[in-house]
Amino acid sequence: MDSLEDERPAKRFKHQSYKSTLKEVHLPSALSQSKFDHDIEDNDSHFREALEHWRELNLAPTFVKFANDAEALSASMPLLLHNWETIADLWLDALKVADDEALKALLDLFQKLAHDLRTTLAPKYPLVLRNLITLLPRSLSAPTLTALLATFSALFKYVLIPAVDAELLQQAWAIFRGTLPQCDPEVQRATAEVWGATLRRLKPAAREVCVELIVGSSEGPLQDACAWAFVFACKSVSQTLHTATASLVGPMLKYHLACASPEGSYTAIRRVLTALIHHCKGPEQFAPVADVLVAQFLECTPACAEESGEERLRRALEVVSIACSVRQGSRMTAKQLQVLLAKFDSIPLTESLHPASLKFIASILTAGDMALWMSPGRKAIERVWERPILAIELLGTLANLSWGGWKLIALPHVLKRTPELLQTYPHRTLKLLATLQEGRMLDTVDVVWKQRFQSWVDGILTKWELTEDNVLLLHGILALSSLLPSISPLLIKIIDVALDVPEPQQDYDTSSANSAWVLGKCLESLSSRPTADWANGIDIVSWTTKVVEKYSWSSIALGSLVSLIHA
Repeated sequence: MDSLEDERPAKRFKHQSYKSTLKEVHLPSALSQSKFDHDIEDNDSHFREALEHWRELNLAPTFVKFANDAEALSASMPLLLHNWETIADLWLDALKVADDEALKALLDLFQKLAHDLRTTLAPKYPLVLRNLITLLPRSLSAPTLTALLATFSALFKYVLIPAVDAELLQQAWAIFRGTLPQCDPEVQRATAEVWGATLRRLKPAAREVCVELIVGSSEGPLQDACAWAFVFACKSVSQTLHTATASLVGPMLKYHLACASPEGSYTAIRRVLTALIHHCKGPEQFAPVADVLVAQFLECTPACAEESGEERLRRALEVVSIACSVRQGSRMTAKQLQVLLAKFDSIPLTESLHPASLKFIASILTAGDMALWMSPGRKAIERVWERPILAIELLGTLANLSWGGWKLIALPHVLKRTPELLQTYPHRTLKLLATLQEGRMLDTVDVVWKQRFQSWVDGILTKWELTEDNVLLLHGILALSSLLPSISPLLIKIIDVALDVPEPQQDYDTSSANSAWVLGKCLESLSSRPTADWANGIDIVSWTTKVVEKYSWSSIALGSLVSLIHA
């Protein structure tokens, strides 16, 4: 009995910070906003019903005063229609001085008033919107903020959208654009849900105008809110997309391809596509977006002769690469990937298109299957050699991504062109070969290729001198030393060159490609090779003396010397 009395009662309430409560704020669903508890009489109004309901629940002085003033003016629907301006003015006056408790009732009442009067409220629309927007930066409680979002939604649904006026739409977005940067990020996110619902409800022409307004503001402090608005507009239930998605993504992409400053719109599109790809269950659900992307890309490819057309194509390549790379392109169908890759032949391999082309082809190849690799994929790999730098970067990227078609399709090209590439692009080629060696992709190369590579290395290291360019070449060669059976004598010569440097510490202070690094790396590489390769070719006592005299300050030189002595 005593033990039971000593037990502390379980906590029934859990503390939440204000910011954590904001994370749970969402725009009420369309069903809950349009659902009413019961039918009303022909002569009655939802506003009157709600007023009587809130009289029983809310005793805030501001609300009670408004209810007393508005009750006689709204006794019936005809009276409400006759006195609507007076009631609206009373409501605006009450809104300016209302506390959080009174706001809940006042906001709910305006939703019912908008439902009853519809476009009759249009003359008061700008004033109502400006007064409502002043509430957003305030620290409202979660229930009050939810009611505010529902009020914005009702105002847009019953007044703004039926007006079909582009000027009113621009005015509304301008008001929000000026206020949202002052709001908490979670409030911005919640407000974006209102604009997402509005985008769905707008007619096609007005929707396109609204899309351009929002995506045009997606740079700077509103970039998160703008992306959220599109995401909420496009998402639907059960990992599917809303039916309006295609009519939203299309204008957004057209704006991005034609705008003067694409950085903000690209960020918005990247975020929206990424969110929708993660939301969709598979390619079938993502098809409305993917079809728009493919269609827009196909429109850009024939018109790339002019400079403006090439810039449009570059932007289209960047956007398509997003859809083909997020989740390894699993939301694109095999047919869509094949159509995209087949157009690679018509893309000019210019300097300006180089980064976008690299992302484009790498993302499609990693997203595709064997059927794609063997036909258009093989042709694309062959064509990139028209621009060797692009080919080297592409093959390095595919190697890092562990592309499934590497050994069958890409490796033969590397082995065939290595001698030529080592003469024209030695640094890039060595970096590519080092990447392949790290991934054990060169384990099966034949003896003839290794002998050719050894001959090239012999030519470079035999006449090696301490220069920055030579140090960079040495860095690449050492990464491939396991493929070079005859490299030990060459390393010994380079070590002797480094030990003869008169002022190594001064060399260390002026350049990262210095004799201390060369000495340390060569000693380390030599220690990892069979002792029989180098034991008779070095004077370890002389080397030790010189290292202690000249490189006692260098940890890499001393550490590597110790490794060689213990080898």
